[in-house]
Amino acid sequence: MKIRPLYECKLYLGSVDYITHQSYSQEEVELFCGKIQEGYKVVVPIRITPTTFVSETNYQEKGWEIGVIDYPRLNLSRKQIREFMIHLGKHLIQEFHQRTICVIESPYLWRRGKITMLEYQYG
Repeated sequence: MKIRPLYECKLYLGSVDYITHQSYSQEEVELFCGKIQEGYKVVVPIRITPTTFVSETNYQEKGWEIGVIDYPRLNLSRKQIREFMIHLGKHLIQEFHQRTICVIESPYLWRRGKITMLEYQYG
């Protein structure tokens, strides 16, 4: 049995293309994430969970939470996980024409959690 302190890193991706205003499917997101994983220096398994972003009654957008845990069997460092998620976020923001993607790290041991907002300017 292996037991380690929990570490989780996740990012949030909206489904609406900022340029075309068309929605992407989960299948498209899964395929793209798989391609990014295949081209990366280490394999970092992810989970992709549908979610909905709500801001009052006038805004709802479907999207995804893409997460990674510090899976004990793989023995990845927190730094490796964080770097992969930032790398993935930078590719997702451009491929799916998003303005922002937030990467969130869970609190661990004595540290507080952290949020990093990736931004992309169009035009």
